[in-house]
Amino acid sequence: LQDVLWIFQEHGLPAPGNAYLFNGDIADRGKNATEIFLLLLMYKLAAPETMYMNRGNHEQRDLNERPFANGGGFAWEVRGKYPHDERLIDLFQRFFMLMPVASIVGSWALVIHGGLFRENDVTLEDIKHINSRRQPPTQLETRDDKLLFDALWADPHEGDGLIPSGNRGGYSIQFGRDVTKAFCARNKVQSVIRSHQLPRQMRGYEIQHDAMLLTIFSASNYGGVCRNRGGVLVFDEKGPAEVKEFYAPPLDVFRQMCEEQLLADVKEGLACWLQLSRLGPDGRLKRQEMRERKRLAGDKWFALLYSYDSRDRLVRSDLAAIMAEAADQVASEPGSNAASNAASGVPSRVASNVASTNPSHRPSHTDASFTTSHVASARRTSSTAVLSMAPLFSARRSVSTEMLHRSRRQGSFLADSPAAAANALKLKVTRRTLNVAPLRASRAEGSFREES
Repeated sequence: LQDVLWIFQEHGLPAPGNAYLFNGDIADRGKNATEIFLLLLMYKLAAPETMYMNRGNHEQRDLNERPFANGGGFAWEVRGKYPHDERLIDLFQRFFMLMPVASIVGSWALVIHGGLFRENDVTLEDIKHINSRRQPPTQLETRDDKLLFDALWADPHEGDGLIPSGNRGGYSIQFGRDVTKAFCARNKVQSVIRSHQLPRQMRGYEIQHDAMLLTIFSASNYGGVCRNRGGVLVFDEKGPAEVKEFYAPPLDVFRQMCEEQLLADVKEGLACWLQLSRLGPDGRLKRQEMRERKRLAGDKWFALLYSYDSRDRLVRSDLAAIMAEAADQVASEPGSNAASNAASGVPSRVASNVASTNPSHRPSHTDASFTTSHVASARRTSSTAVLSMAPLFSARRSVSTEMLHRSRRQGSFLADSPAAAANALKLKVTRRTLNVAPLRASRAEGSFREES
């Protein structure tokens, strides 16, 4: 749970333009998997386009019934929290059987929990038609049995071909680089993204098979003892942009951090209220004007950053097109009101749309606290789709976007290894923290600093 909360804090809550894909193994990951499922499902119900979940090998009954010490525990967790309803674990199992086993992200990647298949000539259409509305098979009698089992359980190895899995036993297999290359070429995808196993170097990711296979592992300090980092792959509109790593604090520490932040926000609100109260009865008109300026500025920001599609769904606007229009207005109408609006980054058509903006969709107090100078960076953040791979990471280490774009043109994600990536593509490591002081100062002043 602390990994999920930390990811949301670092990358933003699920929202239009900020979608998440969790790649399986949410169950049996700590003693708060029930809360994770409830949180993700509430987002799925509230905004279906912002939350996606793949099925992992731990979304099945026989593993859930194992004790915590043996890598299971989800069924025991559910019964312990809801002892009055034995049917609840059955409902979870029905939900697991409805989860997809794989997802496609554009033409860039197949996202699947386990890995690729022992069967030859598997296509995306074959994966789409896997009968997954059942528990994983205990006997591999048909092609469909093998496809479902391998999608949840397969692992890669560094050689070529297929070999039995020495770690997992049973029917599990390991697939080589030739299998990955053939699959990507056959299905016209650039890479395969999977999870399922802890990276060997205790990182949040691992690159294999000539950079066509990427393992993302988002459970930091796996099992409470591994001390590994978690990882998240961030996509933008051009494809994979960053691989980020993090180490989530324990829940009690995270709760204390949230309480401290809440207290700081309350103090800022009180300071703003005191500033307004000092105006006295004679400043009533001034207070009303200030509140009206705040409302208008909030409506302007909302109209600038969001719009509604033909189905009346809230979608993010094309900021580049809006700013290009503003630049045109500056060039064509110097000295006019439109030019002054454009110079401040708010085109005239935005101002004309303020009156028609749905008041129920006005931005929150936090959204409205952004100054004009922060709009571009805020839009870049909101346009990013974050793919969080379970078994369930905040990144203190970033892979250069330029490097990934250059690598993507070469037909792969990265070089053969992190070391090779660093040497061949000049891997840039950054440690950057958002400076919220200007936002707090703006809020404390009681305005949005729309003039800046």
